[in-house]
This record gives sequence, structure tokens and C-alpha cells, in this order.
Amino acid sequence: MKGLAFVCGLLATSVSAHMQMSKPYPIRSPFNKDATGPKDYSYTNPLSTSGSDYPCKGYANDTFQSVATYTPGQEYDLELEGSATHGGGSCQVSLSYDKGKTFRVIHSILGGCPIPKKYNFTVPSNAPKGEALLAWTWFNKIGNREMYMNCAQVTIGGSTKREERAFSRRDSFDSLPEVFQANNNGPGQCTTIEVEEVNFPLPGPSKEGSLSGKGYTCKGSAPFLGDSTSSSADSTSSSAHSPKSSASMFHSAIASATPSSKVASSFGSPSSYPTNVEKHPLKHYEPSEHCEDGSIVCSEDGYSWSKCTFGHPIFMGPVSAGTRCRHGAMHRVH
Repeated sequence: MKGLAFVCGLLATSVSAHMQMSKPYPIRSPFNKDATGPKDYSYTNPLSTSGSDYPCKGYANDTFQSVATYTPGQEYDLELEGSATHGGGSCQVSLSYDKGKTFRVIHSILGGCPIPKKYNFTVPSNAPKGEALLAWTWFNKIGNREMYMNCAQVTIGGSTKREERAFSRRDSFDSLPEVFQANNNGPGQCTTIEVEEVNFPLPGPSKEGSLSGKGYTCKGSAPFLGDSTSSSADSTSSSAHSPKSSASMFHSAIASATPSSKVASSFGSPSSYPTNVEKHPLKHYEPSEHCEDGSIVCSEDGYSWSKCTFGHPIFMGPVSAGTRCRHGAMHRVH
């Protein structure tokens, strides 16, 4: 027994030398003494390049044992442990409510991650309550082309300033972009480029850092690439993903815009909209779902958009030529 304890101690020590999420505790973390079930003493290893253990190193369906409770709209910190930072890279924090089938990005770190060991993230105010997986993903700058992923079982609960119907909150949350994947035989068949840091094509509304390069190549399209493929992904303009800058760029569209039936059906009956938007440029339309001030709401086809003001979407008209509205931001189409 003493020999076994010694071996486990050595393994635990070797785990701590490599990067992993330490707060909240990931599934099967050897450092979580309160969790029952097996421990993974090689938890800091990257995901398989075959994709066989995506997501969460294959642990997404483990018996749920919550390690943290988060309140929508509140800020929390995520801590990392280890020393092998591989020159930095780019990371994302995301949430899943379907056992890892989809992850929605709630924070992106463009470059320099995980050199600092602590990051702040805010749980979106429209995040549904319930059991969820909180994921930290990392694409290293130096070394083998790999994808690192740690997942923690967490509970989204508490109260928000404004309670909404469950389906409305879910619809709004699901407009966030999906988590970026590469080096794991995943959608788009993407591969990161060594000594470059990944400039996420859809970083989401919450991000830190900025990059001028691209940092990856893809053979096909994928949800987390937006309308882009490997040869045409727009990774140089971070302003294209910012609700405020997008709104200023496309504000002139309101002068001659008429809302489409698809946009009208998203926020209420067509009769609640004026037939001539030019005569009513400041009218606040009554929505059927809550939206956050300053955010962009895209139509189903991506050809028109609305801006949320005082909790209500104001129809802004069609997007500019050569662009599409996707996941709450404007993206160039080549």
C-alpha cells in the first residue's frame, strides 16, 4: 500500500508540472478530494488527434457531481496550474448544457494564454439555469499541434435582475458562437500553425487580448468559423466581432430599410412593425424575447439585423454588401 501511495504521489506531482484547470476542479481531477469515482493522473495530456476523446477527454457523460455554482450575470475566476505553458497560445471558456454536444463561448483570450494562471469570466445574464459543463480549451503556441481541454461539472443557478421564460433565455444564449476546434479531427479539419497564436474567428462578445495573424488553417467549413473556410476566414479585424463597432459601421442601413417577415416573426407579429422604417427610426419594437443592450440580433438568413436598446430590438435594416450577420456580429463573406 505504501508503494502504491508513493507511485500515486509521483503521478500527481507530474500532473502539476503541466497545465490544467484547477478552479473549478475538472472531471476526474486527482486534486479534487471530494469527488467520488476514478481519477485521471494524466489529465493534463492533450486531446487525441483522432478526436476519440473529444469533448472533455471522454468524461462528459460521467455522473454529475457539481464543483461550483454560478449566478447568471456575475463574474468569476478560473485558475490554472502547472508550468509547461508552451510559449502561450489562445484559450476559450465555454458552457455546455447537452453533455458536451455543443459548447457556447462565454470568454476568449487571444494570445498569451495560459502564461497568467488566473482569468476572469462572466456567466452571461441569459445563461439558462441547470446542470452544465464549463470548459477551458487551449491551443499552444510552441510544440506539437495539440488541443487541450478540461471540463468541470457546474451548476448555473441563483437569480438575475430580470427573470425570463426558459425558452427565451435558451434561444438568446444559443446565439453565442460555438467553441473553436483544431488538431482533433473535428469539423472543418482545422490545424493550428506553430509559433502562431490562434485568432479565433468568432471570439464572442467577451474577449481579452488582440492578434493580427490567423494562426490556423482549415480544409472545410465549421460552425465556429462562421461563413469562412480555411482560404477565406476573416481573422484580421477584431472590430467585425464587436457589437458596438458593427452597429456604427452599419447604422446607415436604417435609412432605407424595411424589415423582412423573418425578422418580424422573431420579435412579434408583423403588424407590430411600421411598413416604412424611415418614418419611424427610433421606434422600440416589442420583442418576444429579452435582449441585452448594445447587442446585435441577426435575422435567420443573416441578411438583416436589429440592435438591442433598453431591452428591445430596434430593426436596423439589411447588412452591407459582402457581409452577413452571424452569432451577434457582422462577418465578411468572400
